[in-house]
Amino acid sequence: MKTRLAPNKSQKKNSRRKKMPQGQKLLLLCFTLAIVFLSLNAFTNLSFSFNTFNIFKQAQAETEDTTISAPFTLSKTMPSLQNQLRYLIDSNKKVIAGIFLFVPTTGEYININGMKEFPAASLIKIPVLVSLLQAIDQKRVSLNDKLIIHSSLIGGGSGFLQWRPHESTVTVAEAAELMIIFSDNTATNLIIDLLGGKNVLNEQFSKWGLKKTQIANWLPDFDGTNKTSPYDLVFLLAKIDNDELISQEMKAFMYKIMARTRTRTLLPMGLPAHTKIIHKTGDIASLVGDAGIIEPKLKELSNKRYFIAVQVERKHNDRSANMLIRDISKTVYNGLMQND
Repeated sequence: MKTRLAPNKSQKKNSRRKKMPQGQKLLLLCFTLAIVFLSLNAFTNLSFSFNTFNIFKQAQAETEDTTISAPFTLSKTMPSLQNQLRYLIDSNKKVIAGIFLFVPTTGEYININGMKEFPAASLIKIPVLVSLLQAIDQKRVSLNDKLIIHSSLIGGGSGFLQWRPHESTVTVAEAAELMIIFSDNTATNLIIDLLGGKNVLNEQFSKWGLKKTQIANWLPDFDGTNKTSPYDLVFLLAKIDNDELISQEMKAFMYKIMARTRTRTLLPMGLPAHTKIIHKTGDIASLVGDAGIIEPKLKELSNKRYFIAVQVERKHNDRSANMLIRDISKTVYNGLMQND
């Protein structure tokens, strides 16, 4: 007869575990898994919340950094005048025209393809000038500084500096005047180079709020790769007029040389004699344009002062585009100066 040994403690524990019902084991496992899942989910949600908060704050900061206030408040369009201008444009099937017009005292405006990107031609010299004058205000440049006419910066087309001896010098003030008054391409290249090059200027233009204005190539840009829009040009002129971007001293310098622009065959041709206009023109084979501020000569009409930019894409040197700008200028002036 065999003697049965008493179970030790380990055997007792194993016995008890073996006796745990399968249902209880399943419940215990589910409970454990539920705790693990909830813990992980809470941690994930917390992490997601922090990430979402950080992304929101970053987006908010970026929005605040890039928010640029417009220099004008647009109140209402001018339907009758706009219809007249559309008729003029539609009558010439060979061109694509853009107009942006703004009257500061009333907020009235006209926008016909105003936000469209056009070749800039020499109209790009307006923002280049503003960049230069801003650098002067910031003491980074002086009007008396000397610029060396390196051969690599000499541009053909309009202007006199291309005929100056290589490595000769011109002052910043002289270069600015030649760039605007005579549309000198070499003077423009000297200034672009002085200010750090095309990329530096393009970044500035963007910070000012110009969405369609960019320099792609040195002057002359016969292929029309440099871009701007009628809206951008009026937007920039309005900022200057509101004493933004540059000082009043530099604004006076800018207006003085823009009043002496030699090309008078576009917007000025549609205005009565002696009407005050500060402006800059652009003319390449594929585009002709003009942008400026026009002030009626009669004091009683001084509240009708207006900003206008017109760009007309055309077939190779089609002179009907020039005539269109003159007709637009005359129509706008007569329409605005009519009695209310």
